[in-house]
Amino acid sequence: MTSIWLKALLGATALTALVAAPAMAQTDPVADAAPTAEEAAAQAEFLTAQIEAMQAQIEELKKQVKAATPTWKGAPEFAGSDFKFKVRGRFMYDAAYVENPDNRIASKEFGASTRIRRIRLGVEGGMPGGFGYKAEFDFANAGVGYGDVVLSYKNPASRFGLRIGNFESLDGLEQITSSLYLSFVERAQFNEAFNNTRRLGATVNYTSKDGLFRFDAGAFNSTINANTDNDALILASRAVYAPLALGGQLHFGANFQHRKFQTNVLSNQYRARPFTQNAGFRFVDTGAVAARGDDIFGLEFIGIFGPLHVTAEGQYTKVDAIRVTDVLPGRDATTGVRTNGDPSFLGFYAEAGYWLTGETRGYKEGVWNRTKVLNPFDKGGWGAFQINARYDYIDLTDSSGATLPTQVTAPNFVNGGTQTGYLASLIWQPIDYVRFTTQFTHGVVKGGPRSATVVPVSTESVVDRNYSFNAGMLRAAFDF
Repeated sequence: MTSIWLKALLGATALTALVAAPAMAQTDPVADAAPTAEEAAAQAEFLTAQIEAMQAQIEELKKQVKAATPTWKGAPEFAGSDFKFKVRGRFMYDAAYVENPDNRIASKEFGASTRIRRIRLGVEGGMPGGFGYKAEFDFANAGVGYGDVVLSYKNPASRFGLRIGNFESLDGLEQITSSLYLSFVERAQFNEAFNNTRRLGATVNYTSKDGLFRFDAGAFNSTINANTDNDALILASRAVYAPLALGGQLHFGANFQHRKFQTNVLSNQYRARPFTQNAGFRFVDTGAVAARGDDIFGLEFIGIFGPLHVTAEGQYTKVDAIRVTDVLPGRDATTGVRTNGDPSFLGFYAEAGYWLTGETRGYKEGVWNRTKVLNPFDKGGWGAFQINARYDYIDLTDSSGATLPTQVTAPNFVNGGTQTGYLASLIWQPIDYVRFTTQFTHGVVKGGPRSATVVPVSTESVVDRNYSFNAGMLRAAFDF
């Protein structure tokens, strides 16, 4: 573009000289004389200055045009004068079949079903001074729910950052990871069982200069609601060390949550679905446990080696239970069942996956991220294919001095049951922003509130009775 302007300027200069020459010849005979060396140098300097000024204007015009032209990240992103703005969203459609064990449970939750898992719309962007924002709203469940609603601050010259709003309470690798980047249809079952979710709060983040270590700490209240008497409290922290080693990307993480429940509730229910939200029925469920709060300890691991990834994560929960003998001044009995001890629960998973088409699973800033398709469908390729396998275990059973097989209920025993899942999935990403997930799950349940119903005739205690079920799922999703 610069060369075009330069040619135009030189052409105009030459044309002006040709037009002016005859007139000068008629009025000033001296005009035919050749210019002196000093005059030629001055004229060349003048033309050079004009060209440089015009080039500067052209470069400034280029910057303005570039700033006004949006980049494409699934949707147009506008940027200019330290501002950024982008509309964002996602759509997830699920179809599933969940088997009713021996057809013994009277519920319409089983069998084939479809649902819209998420319809999320929002905006994100940045502002001068290092401020950023994100606000998402979910319309999938016949009402408006909230995703991340966050104001952030990060000074490029500082290693520290700040977030305020509604977001995940530092509750572990997979829970913090966006649902767009999961290996399976749902997160590991301990995330639901331990009530890991978004809360209102604020965190401070530190990232080392080399980017290998990050630490977050924060305080949270509860989910977005209209209550004015909500005094729940969560103190949370998470540390991640993510070195490049052994020919790949490693991740070592630990997280902790100290939770105090709202004083006008003082109970919590620990339970998990059968690996899909198309069924609201739970095989494992503690019922409401009377408690002041709980402590959650978590560990995380990732290894990414080209197209192969391995990961494992676990959490241990210790309940601060309200005992049978405890007296709560000014209060009636809590809504939860009291125990003679502090129950503890455990959940973990181990997973391996492989991109058959050579991609590497995306990872950024301590969580899973978008995987870039090497041969996208719109470029003549078939997209990316990934296979995954997972072992997923949750134990919601605990004894507080019970004598089996007779004492299998509170106050001496919490019979929430154990649920083990053997999961396999196939993911097809035709392009970066579209994903199809097919999943098969074989679940095994031991004990829990339904074991006597599913296995009515047995010499074993209800906490030792086993049964199984199968489930198949399909998700179609896109985001922008």
